[in-house]
Amino acid sequence: MSEGRKSQIVLLDERHLDILVQPKLETGDLLDMVASHFNLKEKDYFGLAFLDETCHFQWLALDRKVLENDFPRKSGPLTLYFAVRFYIPSICGLAYNSTIELFYLQAKQNVFKGVVECDSDTAFELAAHVLQASVGDYTDDQAAKLDLKKLPILPTSALQEHPSIQFCEDQVIAQYKKLAGLSRGLSIVNYMNIVESLPTYGIHYYEVKDKNSIPWWLGLSHRGIAQYDHNDKKTPRRVFAWKHLENLYFRDKKFSIEVHDPKRVSVSRRTFGPGNVNVYAWFASTPNLTKCIWQMAVDQHKYYLDRKQSKANLPSVRSMSEIAADLSISTTSLAASSASGDNLSRNGSSTSLPKISSSSLLELSIEESETTKAAQRDMYAALKARKEALEEALRKKTEELKLLCIKEGEITGKLPKETPLNPEDPVPVIRRRIGTAFTLSPKYINSDKNTSKEEDALNSMELHFEIQAKITSAAHRLAQEPAVKSMRKKRKQTYQKSHMKLKELEKKLNALRLQHGKDQITIQSSVEDLSASEDSMIDSETEYASPVPSPLVRRQVKDAQKVKVVTSPQVEVVEIQQQRQMQDNQRRGDDIDIPRREDISRQR
Repeated sequence: MSEGRKSQIVLLDERHLDILVQPKLETGDLLDMVASHFNLKEKDYFGLAFLDETCHFQWLALDRKVLENDFPRKSGPLTLYFAVRFYIPSICGLAYNSTIELFYLQAKQNVFKGVVECDSDTAFELAAHVLQASVGDYTDDQAAKLDLKKLPILPTSALQEHPSIQFCEDQVIAQYKKLAGLSRGLSIVNYMNIVESLPTYGIHYYEVKDKNSIPWWLGLSHRGIAQYDHNDKKTPRRVFAWKHLENLYFRDKKFSIEVHDPKRVSVSRRTFGPGNVNVYAWFASTPNLTKCIWQMAVDQHKYYLDRKQSKANLPSVRSMSEIAADLSISTTSLAASSASGDNLSRNGSSTSLPKISSSSLLELSIEESETTKAAQRDMYAALKARKEALEEALRKKTEELKLLCIKEGEITGKLPKETPLNPEDPVPVIRRRIGTAFTLSPKYINSDKNTSKEEDALNSMELHFEIQAKITSAAHRLAQEPAVKSMRKKRKQTYQKSHMKLKELEKKLNALRLQHGKDQITIQSSVEDLSASEDSMIDSETEYASPVPSPLVRRQVKDAQKVKVVTSPQVEVVEIQQQRQMQDNQRRGDDIDIPRREDISRQR
């Protein structure tokens, strides 16, 4: 590392500063080099950071060497970000215009990236103020839409919430028209006033979990530490002000704080610990992130104490009108360096700006092209994010449709044609449904209610017999359907049980009919025949019929067999003694018959 490491510092106006970081270069010196590009004097509000593997900012300590930090192990130049580290409640407390403009650029970037959350109406209003501050008064829709596409100002959440980009552009232009005549400085001041009123402004969020693995957001700011629901960064569940915090700890993935609770009183003075201190703990995903949270909390607490002690030495607070006037007439404006001569002529406050030389116009055109490219990249990123969100929504809906089609197939036994399947996906296996239906005679259903108990019993038995006969007939049809062997056997067994139950009902019904002097009924012959034929098929399902036994065939054998029958009172033992007489058999060529069991029994 003696030769240094190539690094790229991303500035707030989306420009990049390439620098070779030497091993002995400290972070404070590097921050001074970056601040000199903006003529920045109030650099204590800013810092340098890099993105870790959890997409959180890891801030560099000013008193350490740059290359001593634990950077991600990636090839290529080191990427650092120059950003606001310590926020102030209002820009009225800032002494220099360059600092205010950097806060404005940071706020604009945070709104665009969704770090500062706001509803779509607020996003449209903020975008209109950016247009007014950047290009001046409204002229026509075409120019406004072109400027809107160049500037990264609309957050992805607003694009996802509304049906089309055209609708968002129309809403911004409608707000833009209302700002006619507003100076650049006043547009920036109004923008900052709106952003500073948002609940998520000026807060560094970190994703953590509690001891029950429930996800939360920890928000660190100059006001203290706040705990938010994972799906709501606007309303905190708990707020721990800096004046109530006693200690901050971290170990591995655990971050703990000790909070002084003025409502609690120690039970006894003899207790080892104070009775009015509560301990809260959270867990981060990595030890590095835990250390980052702890370091940010320590720095924010120190910033809170410094502001509290130096309030008397702060410069006099300027009014918003003074700040707006200074921003409008400032010749060192950051935004003015990225605007073209045409845009300046359209600005309502351009009369107070000095005349720009031809050499300056050349530099401005170069910077404008870089800014335009950066804006186009941001717009492309926003559209790409919207595309990915729509694709994700489409994927979820497609999966839901696929599940519904599969459920329909399981009910109907046939997969619908509308089932969305990818070429590489296998076709879902759907079990074919085989059903049957039957009707009952209306005389059993619409029976006369004015009957005796004996007739009711007979009618009920006839109804049961009719239903069982239909069930048996349906089981017969199912048993005849082609199916796999195991299913066919099961259906035949089901039919046999149903048929036996039908016979039992037939006996009971005939007994009742004889008592009432009626003729007996019999099961249909087709059902009887099927039952008789199915019995043998079911019993021999796993066996095969043997062929007709062949007649006895006289054959020649090489080994002569001597059969000896031994009888005993209890068992019969047939003892076969084989004697090899190869030479005698070949000489005689006798045919030997294999004795049959009947002959052996007869001889015995």
